Amino acid sequence: MDPLLRSELIRYGEMAQSCYDAFDYDPFSYYFGGCRFPRRAFLDSLHLTRHGYDVTRYLYATANIRLPNFFTKSRWPNLWSPKANWIGYVAVSDDETSRVLGRRDIAIAWRGTVTRLEWLADLMNYLKPVDGKKIPSRDPRVKVQSGFVDLYTEKDDSCHFCKYSAREQVLTEVKRLTEKYDGAGEEVSITITGHSLGSALATLSAYDIAETGLNLVEGEGSGRPAPICVFSFSGPRVGNVRFKERLDFLGVKVLSRAVTRPVSV
Repeated sequence: MDPLLRSELIRYGEMAQSCYDAFDYDPFSYYFGGCRFPRRAFLDSLHLTRHGYDVTRYLYATANIRLPNFFTKSRWPNLWSPKANWIGYVAVSDDETSRVLGRRDIAIAWRGTVTRLEWLADLMNYLKPVDGKKIPSRDPRVKVQSGFVDLYTEKDDSCHFCKYSAREQVLTEVKRLTEKYDGAGEEVSITITGHSLGSALATLSAYDIAETGLNLVEGEGSGRPAPICVFSFSGPRVGNVRFKERLDFLGVKVLSRAVTRPVSV
């Protein structure tokens, strides 16, 4: 294997793994369903500071989306948030790593499932047009698995952590970071990673970022769209053929690593 590709796979693979390592799935814990570490100490707590990134935002999804096999119940009567689950984070490369990479890299890591395996049947029950869930699409033939897009776009106004959908959280942070660094004259890249369910969310969010044009910031930077790449580890099928074709047209690169079944986007 090319050594550069190998180093990239390890970096983003460990970011995907960190979402599992940091998730609190102890039903007797007050923070069940959340992250075990504070944001500023996240990578240090997992011994991942060598990658040279700083976590800028945690991502949350609502547990109220009618997926009984994805979210389990805590044994605590008063939970940190009975309506939310921590589902990933956004990070950005520090100055030293950015000099090595030749660009400022915005990394997004999505957590996969840590509960019962029946989530797959719940999430992949049928395809729906992507523009029916507040994700723009210029082609009504573009369809995605309904459960994935529900998890990505649903929110709960009564919950502090999921008052905004996972989609709104990640797009807001990507917009902030691209404007900050592109406006400062830096080249920017957007790299998204995840395993299993996280892989599906990575592919869906990559499409969303490209389709909404958040990688097209007009500043003093490179003057070209920020490249978007997905490192997909053991992901399920996300959408139909038109979805894949639209991803290709938008220039999104998806590197898939399947174990038990191929990733089809």
